[in-house]
Amino acid sequence: MSKSRHHPPIRLRIAIPQDIDSILGLETSCFDRTEEMFNRRQIQRLISNPRATVVVAERKGVAMGWAAGVLRHHHQHQSGRLYAIAVHPNAQGKRIGYKLIDHILHSLTTHGAQRIFLEVHAENQKAMNLYHKLGFIVQGHLADYYGAGHHGIRMMCPGTSTPHPQKLNRTKA
Repeated sequence: MSKSRHHPPIRLRIAIPQDIDSILGLETSCFDRTEEMFNRRQIQRLISNPRATVVVAERKGVAMGWAAGVLRHHHQHQSGRLYAIAVHPNAQGKRIGYKLIDHILHSLTTHGAQRIFLEVHAENQKAMNLYHKLGFIVQGHLADYYGAGHHGIRMMCPGTSTPHPQKLNRTKA
């Protein structure tokens, strides 16, 4: 008789400055090239940016993933950008990325984004498949976007609302 493994639930919460080291750890575990990683200063700026939504997915207090979205103001409208998404390789395939992106999309559209953009490495088919499922379409190809010989794809999602994610817990360290 085999026992099924029960994993504690993943909890999404707003990122705080004390999460920076965990987020940096996620970046190095998910990306091979520094051109694709966020550094400490960039993460710090995102967390402190009032137009950004930065969330951490955690299980038992351990960061399993993170995502960031930024609201951009234009002359006649607003758009959003899915700026960052990373899920630890050991936690991939458990819908954590979907939950993180869904939360960012909902936040951006709630705050008025009519379209949401992102860039993804042209060889990251798993991510592109997920983005397609969430309604993103290819807008263009970006030669050498991640460095010489490392091309990107720009994608866009119309600002339709996504299902409401669970309310985030705000914690203080």
